[in-house]
Amino acid sequence: MFRLTLPLAAALLASTAPATAQDIEPRNTPGLPDHLSAIDDVLTGGLLNDPTDLNWAHYGLGRELIVDETYPGGGAALRIAIGETANAYDGGVSIPLLGRIRARDTVTIGFFARTISSEASDGLGRVNVRFQIDRPPYGGFGDQVVEIGAGWDFYEVTTTADRAISRDGIVALQFGLEEQVVEIGQAFVVSGAPSILD
Repeated sequence: MFRLTLPLAAALLASTAPATAQDIEPRNTPGLPDHLSAIDDVLTGGLLNDPTDLNWAHYGLGRELIVDETYPGGGAALRIAIGETANAYDGGVSIPLLGRIRARDTVTIGFFARTISSEASDGLGRVNVRFQIDRPPYGGFGDQVVEIGAGWDFYEVTTTADRAISRDGIVALQFGLEEQVVEIGQAFVVSGAPSILD
């Protein structure tokens, strides 16, 4: 099992936070493991996942842990490789949620990513992001396609929950839109805030 170091994860967020105060009140997530409290404390929204953990469940694709000190967010990323498929959901990874989502909550995921190769005409990688329950019938919301460039960047998707997710919640990152190789680094999921970094 691979974990990013907590001090590095907290320092990353502190270094990207704006210098001015935000209009949104901090919102801590009850019941988080102790090792995540420092990260939750620097977020405006309530932390919903463990950003120090890259051991996400996966299906329908190749996955390899890549370690390089130049990578943002802790020096590690998952290299995701997928061939030609028919549907976005034919291959993906699942980021488990540690807290509940209430109906009408604002929820945001932010993650580092870059595209190594893509068969798309524009050379961009494409990831469908979806908040959902990880059991049949896999009800979810917020589907949005993120276009990933060749250089490391931080991508965010924000949506409003159309249902409550009290258990078995995940953020699904689905890669079947293109034949591609994409690297995904550290990810943060929060509730109650429209952005991780702003």
